Amino acid sequence: MAVLGLSYDFHDASAAVLQGGDVLASAAEERFTLQKHDSSFPRFASEACLQLAGVSPSELDVVAFYERPHETFTRVLSDVFSDYPRGTGRFGKSMKKWLGSKLWQRGSISRELGVSASRIELFPHHISHAAQAFCTSPFNDAAILIVDGVGEWGSTTLLHGRRGENFRTLEEYEYPQSLGLVYAAFTAFLGFKPNSGESSVMALTAFGKPSYVEKINRVLRRQPDDTYLVSTEHFDFLAEDHRLFRDSFCSIFGPPRDIRKNYPFDALGEKQVNVDDEDKYYADIAASLQAVLSDVLLGLCRRLRNYTGATNLCIRGGVALNCLANTELVRHSGFTQVFVPTDPGDGGGASGAAFLAGGLPTPNGRSTPYLGSLPESDQLRDLLQPDYLMNLIGESGLPNQFRPISVSIQTLDESALLRETVTDLANGRIVAWMQGRFESGPRALGNRSLLVDPSNLAAVRRMSSGVKHHVSFRPYALAMAQKFAEDVIDCPNVNLPILKWMQTIWPVRSAMIAKLRGGVHFDGTTRPQVCTGEDNELFWKLLMQFSAVSSVPALLNTSFNERTQPMVGRAPAALATFLRTAVDTLVVDGTIIRKKYNKAFV
Repeated sequence: MAVLGLSYDFHDASAAVLQGGDVLASAAEERFTLQKHDSSFPRFASEACLQLAGVSPSELDVVAFYERPHETFTRVLSDVFSDYPRGTGRFGKSMKKWLGSKLWQRGSISRELGVSASRIELFPHHISHAAQAFCTSPFNDAAILIVDGVGEWGSTTLLHGRRGENFRTLEEYEYPQSLGLVYAAFTAFLGFKPNSGESSVMALTAFGKPSYVEKINRVLRRQPDDTYLVSTEHFDFLAEDHRLFRDSFCSIFGPPRDIRKNYPFDALGEKQVNVDDEDKYYADIAASLQAVLSDVLLGLCRRLRNYTGATNLCIRGGVALNCLANTELVRHSGFTQVFVPTDPGDGGGASGAAFLAGGLPTPNGRSTPYLGSLPESDQLRDLLQPDYLMNLIGESGLPNQFRPISVSIQTLDESALLRETVTDLANGRIVAWMQGRFESGPRALGNRSLLVDPSNLAAVRRMSSGVKHHVSFRPYALAMAQKFAEDVIDCPNVNLPILKWMQTIWPVRSAMIAKLRGGVHFDGTTRPQVCTGEDNELFWKLLMQFSAVSSVPALLNTSFNERTQPMVGRAPAALATFLRTAVDTLVVDGTIIRKKYNKAFV
């Protein structure tokens, strides 16, 4: 049975192809259009996934969509009418969008793909989430926690999954009782863009203390029975200016942070300078919010254990991207194992819908992020001329301090490629590493990565200013071979599967912090990727060889993109990023492209 799953029309549009119970391909539309969080119909992602799976649209048995728009529409109508007459303007805009396109997904999908509407099925948003989590997990029996902004009506759902049985919904918290939207509102309050800047809020917590838990509890509180309550009168989740909170919210927390004002904190600093009371206040709010969110999630986990008696937990939805909360669940939820899919947000809903179309949930334990397109490096063949590349660099506006004097190009076998890449890393060069199929989800896991020696802080800072345009308080992550994980991170069980895909945050052992400082946050933690040869053989070999040459047991690994761009998917985008940024070395398949300078960066 061949199924194409689709998710789109809010953010992170994606497609996935399932056949024989396995996801053969999964990709986000942004990797093809280069529009970050692209929400449009995943035309290019669908085409790529079908091509990777060797399936044509006419051969599809089902096209599965991850939501039921008509049910969502009832919630939208209820919301805008409840705000009458203040929401009159919103009503007109909302109806134009919904009656114009959003309600008619079957027709839109049918036209886009040329398939009969009778082959298109629509599945509930949170059940799609549950299917993707459970079916890619190694569990035959698991409690399932779905936490996001909102689906049709549900914002938090507690379920029980068993092999060969339909999911059993135990409890649902309906909009506006939304943990995801509360976090988004605080994201806006702290000076970041909702549905994009939540990772910045997590980074900010390292510089604060949970001093204002009681204030947070005035708008979000865990109840004595481990349910939770959002004081919705303080929020405006339909706000067109992304403010998401009302004046009464500001009467509790004060004025929102000016989005134009940068935070002075430095993730790589030994101490913090130029930090005033206002900066500390907002960092303390971030830390307090995180503490309350974790407390609420732990309460929900207690309810799940009581309902199900299960020893395993699957967590999914946008809130499952919160690595700090995930770590608290691993540590304190009472479940023996916690599983988070590699793409837990809406993008992964495409594969979840595909699983549902395939029948009853059947866990396969085959969770891999490497499901996207290959680099298609043959598209670079006519471009790889040193003089031509130097001309492009000259036209790119690259700052003088990062301009090379020449470019060299080599085609090497695997052994030589690894050796030369390790040499470049050990010499303080910024390496863009592009191998195999790109990752599904928001994290670079060794196929579309920027790599730096974490012991070389000058190189790390040069990458921040010349490639990532990184705000100083955002930390980087460490990738390491499993052999070295126990020496690097202080984790109760370093063999936990959840350590594979940068889904949790753990302390770095004190003896290692100085050596790995570039990938360690100010509070001494990192978001590790523990890699085995079975997960990603070539990247594992690179990690092993770098450690052997440098005596540094991990590499700084961050996504291959500039700050406002999505992670690169294919070789042309990789080459463009290489040419217009301070990346020193680009490795694509068997080709290594280097910039040469008047002096070495050390």
